[in-house]
Amino acid sequence: VGNKMAEGEKNCDVYPIIHRNSDKTCIVGAARHFIFLTFCCVLLLSAIPVSEGTGKVTGNVQRVNSNNGNSANPPADLYVLSEEEANKTGAYCLDGSPPAYYFRKGSGDGKNSWIVWLQGGGACVNLTDCYRRSFTHLGSTKGLGHTKTFSGILSADKDINTDFYTWNADNLVYCDGLFFAGDRRDVVKHNDKSLYFRGRRNLNALIDRLVQTGMGEADRIILGGNSAGAIATYWGADDVIGRLPTAVGVKIIPDSGMFINIPDKDGVYSFNDTYTEAEELHNAALSTNKECLNQYENWVCHFPENLVPFEPAPTFILNYLYDRVALKDVVKTTCRPDTCEGKDLTAVQNYRKALLKVAQTDLRKQDGAFLITCFEHGLHNNDPWTKYKVNNKSVRQAVGDWYFGRTTDNVHVDMGTDLNPTCRQDLGNATEVQSIWF
Repeated sequence: VGNKMAEGEKNCDVYPIIHRNSDKTCIVGAARHFIFLTFCCVLLLSAIPVSEGTGKVTGNVQRVNSNNGNSANPPADLYVLSEEEANKTGAYCLDGSPPAYYFRKGSGDGKNSWIVWLQGGGACVNLTDCYRRSFTHLGSTKGLGHTKTFSGILSADKDINTDFYTWNADNLVYCDGLFFAGDRRDVVKHNDKSLYFRGRRNLNALIDRLVQTGMGEADRIILGGNSAGAIATYWGADDVIGRLPTAVGVKIIPDSGMFINIPDKDGVYSFNDTYTEAEELHNAALSTNKECLNQYENWVCHFPENLVPFEPAPTFILNYLYDRVALKDVVKTTCRPDTCEGKDLTAVQNYRKALLKVAQTDLRKQDGAFLITCFEHGLHNNDPWTKYKVNNKSVRQAVGDWYFGRTTDNVHVDMGTDLNPTCRQDLGNATEVQSIWF
């Protein structure tokens, strides 16, 4: 979207050019010169405002054409900020491509209700890892699919997502490498490639664009995210809410973002050291909650358990008490909780106890939580959303009851150490666990 002509390219007045990423195809045909010229100019002009639904451009956002079909859960369309908008805001993915989001329009009584979901996908802690990531969909918007089918809390299927299926749904593409949080002005060269660490600018630019194209009329908004997107939600909810109309009601739902500050199985606070290294590379030290930063040192405010009391809106925590990614990175163990022994078992239970403490001491009256003893990561997708239960209540039911005020008992926690039976059958024999750092 909005690629500039490289130096030395032939002028479109003579040779119409179709741009696709960095490739150039020149098509010359005297008889059809005018047709090709017109097509070329349409591709290059990425900021012409036309009505949504034409499949072309809305404001400074390029919408990729798609066919939604008539399914119960139609896919969302991809929207990419134009080069003009990216340059204006300084918002870029790791590789310099503009940020993007997927959007599915709401309907009926949900037309003024929005879910903004921050995509997850780990994080990069050093230049080598960020360089590798810049060639993937986690570091670039080049080559993204034109559509995306949402699940769980974002699904448009009433049978899956009973309370929110009619809502406008946005999934913000995660392509900066550190929780939508980096704010480094300089461009870093690595292996002759320019790398941009602009996560917070990406988040701000995308929220501003959504406000300008419909979300500014919202009555209510859910802000959430999974994994790295959950950490981004804990860190950046105050910045997001500060960019919204003051009258809109906001609630926060971070999913699987509790990477907490406890020692690993050898008694070392190793995750803290890695956190610090990543924050320095991305210049993200001041991108977390401002109220927390006003009272504590920076490092304290980078751990989600410390941010819960400062969140600017009612918050519902979704998390596994045996979150497999957090256990790998925080306490350095990958054994299944029902097979762990010795110091591995002690470390696993220390994580569970620390998370229970958050539910017992840090939640406010308006908050809620769903904490379940499963060895998994991510509760927002179809199966966990509908099938996993604590005290006979599913994630879907717990979130809906909390959001709409249908009950005052909104903290749902497995108190025992055994694996929850509603998710145990999904474990299989796999013990391979992906780190959040990649």
